[in-house]
Amino acid sequence: MSSTVVALAVIVGVCALHARARRHAGWTASARGRFLMCLGYPTSAVAAYWLTTASTGWEWALGAGWTLAAAASLATGEAALRRVVREHAETAMAMETVEPSTGVVHL
Repeated sequence: MSSTVVALAVIVGVCALHARARRHAGWTASARGRFLMCLGYPTSAVAAYWLTTASTGWEWALGAGWTLAAAASLATGEAALRRVVREHAETAMAMETVEPSTGVVHL
């Protein structure tokens, strides 16, 4: 019964995270961010499996390793999404800059 509850919790959590990530402004612009976020979803499921079925110490360590890998993948993917949005904003601001002394628009 507990494995069913954990599986449902992982599915609901991953679906909520994916719905939030898909609305991010950098989702369409960053292939690396999308890849890392999508890599974190099944990694989370594998981590939940190993943690719920663990009966020995090494299985707990394996589950903890998968959990760490999932967290790192999701965090790195989110950072890549934020970075591409920041880079696009900086490029847009640089393109719209007006030279103060001459009034020339730099494109």
